[in-house]
Order: sequence, then C-alpha cells, then structure tokens
Amino acid sequence: MKEELYQWIWNLAVFYILFTAILHLAPDGKYEKYVRFFMGLLLIFMMSTPVFALFGKGQELAENFQLFYEKENRQKEEQELYALQKICLQKSYLLELRKKIRESLQNTGIEVQSVEVNIKGEKIQAEITVKEEPAPEQKGRIADELREECGLEEDGYTIQTAEHETGTMDRAASVGTSSGSNSNAGIR
Repeated sequence: MKEELYQWIWNLAVFYILFTAILHLAPDGKYEKYVRFFMGLLLIFMMSTPVFALFGKGQELAENFQLFYEKENRQKEEQELYALQKICLQKSYLLELRKKIRESLQNTGIEVQSVEVNIKGEKIQAEITVKEEPAPEQKGRIADELREECGLEEDGYTIQTAEHETGTMDRAASVGTSSGSNSNAGIR
C-alpha cells in the first residue's frame, strides 16, 4: 500500500514537471488553451487512479475486513463462553460444597439450619448456622471433618447458632426518615 502511494506521488511530481516544460515549449500561447485542457484531463485521470485501484481492490479489502471481523467476533464469543463456563462451574462447586458441608456436619450429629458459601478470589468462606451450640468435643470433630471432607481450614468458616442470628436486623431497613417529619426526603 505504501509503495503504491509513493509511486502515485512520484507520477504526479513527474507529471507537473512535464506539464510545466510543455507549457514553456508551446509556441506563442496559441495552443496553450488546448495543452492545458489535455493536461487537465490527464491530471484528473492521474488523481483518480488510486481511487480506481481502491475499487479494484475493494473486494480484497471487504474480504480482509470480513475475516478480521469474524476473528474478533470469535475471540469475543470465546471470552464470553469462558466467563459463563467459569460462573457455572463456580455455582455448581458452591452448591456441591454446601451439600457436602451439610452432610459432613449431620454425620457428626449436628443439626444444620443453613449453609452459605462464598468465593472471594482464591479464598472460600463458609457461614454455617446450626440449631444449637456444639459441644467442645464436637467443635474439634467439626474442624477435622470440614478440613478433610471439604478442604476448609479454620479461618475459612464460621459457625453461628440460630439463636444469635434471629436477633440481627438488616441495616438497610433502618435508614430513612420518619413518617412524622416535615422533611421532603432531600427534595427542595
């Protein structure tokens, strides 16, 4: 492409030199009008040559653009598919881990109310809610069971009793204005 552009500029430069030389060689200006007309037509042809070459290569350009577009589209689809696959694997892993934790704790004789598992980066965090506080000897068995069966270390899970959980209040519910105030909720 660069080579063609340089060739085109070179041809224009040579044309202008020849055009000037012919105008100076024309006798007494009688034919100057005809020479200018003819050279103008040649100049128009030379200026439009790259456009015609571009149209001649238009099919090739369209094919290259189509190939590039398809390649980019394929890469984007692969990335989306990979992200979707990662999300699906993560969700199924979380469900399986939840199930495994529940079964492991029930095998040790602890009644489980709920299990929440989250993945933050490379770290797995589990929140386990049980009906009643486990005995000290059960806590040791729980730690062993979760480490062996589920791969959770002691800092990877928390165990709460259902009694402690029922007393919590959602912070978002306590935000706002009272119904008896004259405030317009920040609108003036």
